Amino acid sequence: MAERSNYGLGSIWVISFDPSVGTEIRKTRPGVIISGTVFNERRSKVTVLPFTSARFNDSRLSPAVVSVTASQENGLAADSLLVCIEPMNFDKAKLSKHLGHLELELLQQVQSVLKRYLTL
Repeated sequence: MAERSNYGLGSIWVISFDPSVGTEIRKTRPGVIISGTVFNERRSKVTVLPFTSARFNDSRLSPAVVSVTASQENGLAADSLLVCIEPMNFDKAKLSKHLGHLELELLQQVQSVLKRYLTL
């Protein structure tokens, strides 16, 4: 298991999303942890959002998407999208490689979308 600090809010990991059912996100891909660091240190599970490199022109989803440019800080290999309305819980065992951390401004955008989506 990785260092405890690597499971903090905003940490980006390579995650196995399989097995999946129906229209759930599939395959192994990067994801960002959106659950709070204090909870993550005490629990065996974390809440994540998946990244996708797919581009789409669905105006209905655009308010729920945060565009992330690959950078040294976040460790992504390609520019990606976070669809912020697909949070999932996973055991830390499904997180295989720590890539980096989501930039603070982008994390704040993600949290804003989640607040609207969850009506918080």
